[in-house]
Amino acid sequence: MAYHEAGHAVVHHLNGGLITRLSIERADPRRGTQVAPRPAPAQSEDSKQALTRRIALLVGGEVAGTLHGTPDHLVTAGGRVDHEAALRAAAEAGVDQVEARAMIDAQWDLVHRCLSDPSAWRLVESLAQSLLRHKTLDAEQVKAALTQ
Repeated sequence: MAYHEAGHAVVHHLNGGLITRLSIERADPRRGTQVAPRPAPAQSEDSKQALTRRIALLVGGEVAGTLHGTPDHLVTAGGRVDHEAALRAAAEAGVDQVEARAMIDAQWDLVHRCLSDPSAWRLVESLAQSLLRHKTLDAEQVKAALTQ
């Protein structure tokens, strides 16, 4: 779970987003990755670009689990929830399921290449290790782990 959540957070961070909280504490009702809302999209960014960033964030957990070597059944379970969230986000943006699935597959490949880069993977490792030690990280702790 630590690598999964770290993957979400690192992808969001690398896409210019801010992570406000991370938790892998089972009893925490806010367990998962909490992100700061983004300002309204700039005129140069359309809703499809925002959706693409959202899908990248969502597949980041599954990709990180895969790269870490997390057992397939655990990667699949977490990935299923995230894929469903990506499909819902796409539907809300008016994207049909066929195109949404193609976007998910394309972002999975891009995120896999991104997190496979040693500098990005170091961020995932740093954040995952901090999560394993503390179970919950606030914005400052996340920032510290991402700037080591």
